[in-house]
Amino acid sequence: MASIKILLKKNKQNEDGSYPLYIRAIKDRKIKFMTLGIKLQENQWDEKEQRVKKNHPNSVRMNALISKKKAEAEAETLDLTMDERTFNEHSFEQVKGRSKHDFFQFAQKYIDNLLANEKIGTYRRAKYTVEKLKSYKNQEPLFFHELTVQFLKDYQEHLVGLGNKVNTIHSNLKLIRTIVNNAVNEKLLKRDKNPFYSFKLKSESTERAYLTETELLSMEQLELNTDTTLHTHRNMYIFAAYVGGLRISDLLQLRWSNFDGTHITLKIKKTGAPLSVKVPTVGLAILDYYKDKTFNDEKGEPNTANFIFPVLPGNYDKVNKTEAHRIIVAKTALINKNLKIIAKRLKITKNISFHTSRHTWATRALRKGVTIDKVSKLMGHASLKETQLYAKIVNEELDKAMDVFN
Repeated sequence: MASIKILLKKNKQNEDGSYPLYIRAIKDRKIKFMTLGIKLQENQWDEKEQRVKKNHPNSVRMNALISKKKAEAEAETLDLTMDERTFNEHSFEQVKGRSKHDFFQFAQKYIDNLLANEKIGTYRRAKYTVEKLKSYKNQEPLFFHELTVQFLKDYQEHLVGLGNKVNTIHSNLKLIRTIVNNAVNEKLLKRDKNPFYSFKLKSESTERAYLTETELLSMEQLELNTDTTLHTHRNMYIFAAYVGGLRISDLLQLRWSNFDGTHITLKIKKTGAPLSVKVPTVGLAILDYYKDKTFNDEKGEPNTANFIFPVLPGNYDKVNKTEAHRIIVAKTALINKNLKIIAKRLKITKNISFHTSRHTWATRALRKGVTIDKVSKLMGHASLKETQLYAKIVNEELDKAMDVFN
């Protein structure tokens, strides 16, 4: 157990004849000192009682501060013992109310880990978010003790001033919160010093565009030149709207080896979770169409390694993960552009992107009686909370339908 004592350091006399007050800790035969920022004349300090004498005008406040800091020092040394951490020059930084650990240095380790695990999209977003915070700090260090509730409020206002939307700000602060929570888990920051326990993130619900049955049918029946990318991108959208709302990143990389004749089986790129979806009739018709075009290799031999939809370049399997991610992003942007062209032809005024095929499938599934837990499972959601947004949409539609009785 450590020994904690308050000392008037008489070997550090100030010009006015006063001496600084220190906390001395002895643990594992190691001695550490921490200044309390208090200066006293020798006759103002009671060495035996470890208190400032009443002849000092601020004795009550000073004694309260001394008691508080001594208790914090004792708690910190107890934590060191329980956590089996080394007693060193940084041991009292949190007692002083500050930390020598730089948030940006710790954040870089988090970012590097994302890259090492080939989470390219998340890596890029995290890197950009941290760079934005660095700019706010003028490229100076950000120590964990500076991350207070007030700092977060000020930074939030700064982001508003930059024109960031509510959900963009939420995303930025959520990433910062994740890194701070990791620091707490690694004992770099005390749990009660985590500002996010008192600072609540704000977000707002966004409109989830989706196609009605009539709109989806009109897209299916739209006459398109079969040699165009519009035709391929439309078919991919229809396929996703029928086959579990597959994400574009999964659909682009879907191979014939993922299809066994009745089911699409894959590992979801975003979550790594396995997924198996039975393909309905419309989806099977689309697969039959592309089987003649993409199933065989250049020699005409069956090759299940081929992509189902002819969108990604032939050298895709040979590029690194970063380049592969760039290709997926570029192809997604082109598909979304073409879908807007198709929507305009059909006079659909909704903001259509490929992701709306996912919303379309979910709302259709719920309307057709698929239970919410099954919809959640097929969509690869981490929790039912994500899926409940679609249930809310369907319930609102039912409420509007009941208005006919008014």
